[in-house]
Parts: sequence; C-alpha cells; structure tokens
Amino acid sequence: MTCDRTAQNEQLYRYEITVALNAVVRACQDIVTEHSHRGFWTPHTSNEPTPTHQDLIEAARRDVLNRLQMVIHCAETVAYTIEHDRQRQPNRPTE
Repeated sequence: MTCDRTAQNEQLYRYEITVALNAVVRACQDIVTEHSHRGFWTPHTSNEPTPTHQDLIEAARRDVLNRLQMVIHCAETVAYTIEHDRQRQPNRPTE
C-alpha cells in the first residue's frame, strides 16, 4: 500500500510540474503570437511614430514581462511545493 501511494505521489508530481511548464510554454507562445513579428517584439504603444522610452517600458511590462513573471512564479511555486512535500516523506522506494 505504501509503495502504491508513493508511486501515485510520483505520478501526481510529474503531472503537476508538466502542467505548470505547459502554462509557461503557452504563455511564451501567446506572447510571440500577439506581440512579435518574425521573431522581433512589436510593442503596442501609442500611435506616435517614435514612442518614448517610458512608452516602451510600459508596453514591455504590460505585454510581456508581467505575464511571464506570473507564469514562471507559478511554476516555481509548484516545483517548490513538490520538493517540500517530497522532503517531508520518508525515503521509500518508488517501485
């Protein structure tokens, strides 16, 4: 029974980290689709021909950086929680 539970936990850990990383990959893909052209960032700023550096910084945070930081933070939290949970369990074989 203990081995079954350990194996189930390991499967759950794999599932959780995979889902978390899929969210990171999807966020990257969405950002590339919505905010780039041919691999280069295309900021959505005012209609001025030359946006100010502040406009670019705000667009970078709004369109790319904040979103990436959020999904990366969530994935890190999942990884940390798994590591913490695993350390609380006694070392048992997973087979």
